Order: sequence, then C-alpha cells, then structure tokens
Amino acid sequence: MLRYGLFLCLLINAATIKAGGMPPYFNEDIDTEYRALLKHAGDILPKSDLPLAYLPLFYPFSFLDIHPTKFKSDKDKQAFANFNLGVLGRNFLNINKAQLSKLPTVTICKKQACKEERLGLIDDFLRVTMNELVKLNQSKDLNLIQQTDMFVYRINNTFFTPAQLVTYYPSKYAGFVPSANYKVFKLGENEELMKLSAETQQVRELMDAYNVAAITKNDDKSMSIIFGGVSDNHWGVVVNYSSRIPTQGEYNHMGLEYDIIEKITETRFYFQTN
Repeated sequence: MLRYGLFLCLLINAATIKAGGMPPYFNEDIDTEYRALLKHAGDILPKSDLPLAYLPLFYPFSFLDIHPTKFKSDKDKQAFANFNLGVLGRNFLNINKAQLSKLPTVTICKKQACKEERLGLIDDFLRVTMNELVKLNQSKDLNLIQQTDMFVYRINNTFFTPAQLVTYYPSKYAGFVPSANYKVFKLGENEELMKLSAETQQVRELMDAYNVAAITKNDDKSMSIIFGGVSDNHWGVVVNYSSRIPTQGEYNHMGLEYDIIEKITETRFYFQTN
C-alpha cells in the first residue's frame, strides 16, 4: 500500500492537455478548472521515476481518481474517467501508451474462478462489518470512506494524512473533486473532521484487513463497497438495495457502466464496471 511519503511524490505537467485535444464535453471554463486542478496536484506531489509507483492514487476515490460531479451525462462521466487516466498516466506512471491502455484490465474478471474468489471475499468482509455498515448507513455526516492505507485516507471530501487534513470543494462548472478549491487544516484543528476520523476508525481497520478501497452511499439506503479498480473499472458489492437489480449496460450512481451483475440476495449484488 502507498504510504504517506508516496502520497507526496507526483509531478503533474498541465501542458499535457492541448487545446486541440480538449474533450467534447469540456468548455473553456471546465478546461480552466481541470488545468488548475493539475497545477495544484503538481504543486504538492513531486515526481518519482519508479514505474507505477503512484498507481494507488488512481484507485477508487483516491487523490487522482477525479470525479466530475456536475456532469449530467453518464457517458461523459465514464469518458472522463478514461481521459483523466490518460492525461495523468502519461505524466508520471512511467509506462508506454500501450501499457497504459491495458492498465484498467488488471481489475477485470471474466472467469468463474476469479469471480467465485471475489464473492468469497465479499462474504467474509460483510460478515465482520455489517454492524459498522449499519452505523455508516444511519449517519447523516458520512457519505464516503476511502482508504489508501491506515495513515492516508479520505472521509467525504477530506483527505487525511499524518501531517494535515485537506478538504476539497467541487469546482464551479464541472464539480471536480478533488479540485483546485480546498482548505488545509492542521491535525486537531477541526474538531468535526477529527470526530469523523475517530468514528470511522474501526471500519477503516476492517477495510485495511480486507483490501477494500472505498465505501460510498448510493442514496439514503444502499451503499457500494468497492474492493478495487482503476479508471472506470471497479468491482465490489452493493448492499441494502431496494430497487430492481440493474442489468448489464446500465449505469451506477457514479456514471460508470455495469459490465457484470450477479444477484447475491434480494438486497445485494456483485458488480463489475467497465
């Protein structure tokens, strides 16, 4: 897992985005926001020459898994996930274009054996975590828990490190999170954030033990437990689901397309997005 020192080891070159390569769902305002985001990342994350050293920062809801929360189209959200991986990957992952294009396949499972292994891991995690998940579901203050490791993690839109806390606010036009709009807190400076950290410690310890990347609320009832992923390729389980189980080709609440769906119970299903 990536430790705190690696969290501070990236350099993003905003010049990679050329005006002629601007995606069709960008406009000048969104392009400006994205460039500002890349500059911010470049300011705080110095460069490493080690191949794939910073891949964990692309894991679901980690620092470089940028989400445009104000995009209306699911297709645009998913296209942006791939665009963002391409832009940032070319700058610092130290792999060639062909390797970069194949990178998301590391989380794709199409065979029965690996799927059964995943279902077993999901069952084990839920068995020991349900009490904590119930608390999370009932909390009005918690929407997202992401963990790079026990020392670097995210609660809602705040990233916690051993040195400081950084809260990000959605950008004005695209709603990028993280974004160039943020506030830095010293440890212990914000009592509300430190309380959320303490409240989530037990579930974060379980996430660490079972290599769970993120837990996010989908609505006021259901939650997605995401075990792994890169770009738009995630896998995990949705719990407390009360509607019709989605089918292949539909989109989840993050705008990622379901590639594989398998019903586990009336209120749970395994998923893989692609």
